Amino acid sequence: MGEDDGRPDMVNRDPNGLNQSLVTTFEDVFGEPDTAHSPDCAWKCGYKCYEGAKGCCYKLLAYLCIWFYACCWGCEFACITFSYIWLFTPTLHTLKLVCGTCQGLFN
Repeated sequence: MGEDDGRPDMVNRDPNGLNQSLVTTFEDVFGEPDTAHSPDCAWKCGYKCYEGAKGCCYKLLAYLCIWFYACCWGCEFACITFSYIWLFTPTLHTLKLVCGTCQGLFN
């Protein structure tokens, strides 16, 4: 959480740098060698189309899907947490007790 009141940080949305590999600019995808240049207006138009389509498509997918995926991942991590607290940790503790007892019997 980025703010003191428990709300998410609306400016820095990836404070841990989890998705730095997804930062992709027009220049990362397209490049014309010196021997093959399209007209400047076409290059600028391609840049604007790429950036606009990437931004609009991401926003559309976010509006349509983000709530669903957030709920799914929230439930997933809740189930994992529940399993660790109520299943895995007690099971491991029981195994340590049993193994300790068995080790004492066979030594």
